[in-house]
Amino acid sequence: MWIVASDFDRTISDEKDAFRVREEVRDKINEFSKYWGFFVVTGRERRFMEALAPGLKPTGWVLENGCLILAGDREILNVPPGWFSLRQRVITELKGRGIKFSSGEAILYLSDVLEDDLPRIDGVNFERNRNDVMVLPSGIDKGSGLLRALKEMGLNGTIIAVGDGENDASLFRVAQFRVAVKNAVDPLKSMADLVLDREDGLGVVKLLDMILSGDFLKNVKVH
Repeated sequence: MWIVASDFDRTISDEKDAFRVREEVRDKINEFSKYWGFFVVTGRERRFMEALAPGLKPTGWVLENGCLILAGDREILNVPPGWFSLRQRVITELKGRGIKFSSGEAILYLSDVLEDDLPRIDGVNFERNRNDVMVLPSGIDKGSGLLRALKEMGLNGTIIAVGDGENDASLFRVAQFRVAVKNAVDPLKSMADLVLDREDGLGVVKLLDMILSGDFLKNVKVH
């Protein structure tokens, strides 16, 4: 079984479209999900997915960088015991340092903050993605979130991870094949088995067409 795990911003969606999924991308993912597995794996909150991806029906969602899983009709908070008490400590620290943040259902989001300004608290990880920082429980990331989602849904298969940014590296580490869209950052491209010649959602459409036609393995690097 093929299981595609794809980032959202600048992978499924295009910044030029204000990150709203194009109809042709949505339709291709929905078609693919009838035959194989497709997971949207993103740092985004659920409320943004509802606004930016109406009608998108993947196999499952791994949100907030692995901390929230939507598997069918089940919602799973993928965080360790005591996380919300720990998160409150982070909030107190951030407020004391005058650092602005927003809260998801499980994680915190920061923008344009310097590394030296971040508090150091055991059990807390600050994961950077371009100009943004996500405040997560240690040991939780996109990769671990995807594996938890697959376990919860009883799915096994060959994982193809596709992304564009630094925080997709953890997704690459749990995949058998790693794919970067054309607009990906160079460090991620260097990890990839395949770099697509199209950007964002159009790259994802090309990838899914390769898989559906049986041509995917002809295009990846041989290890």
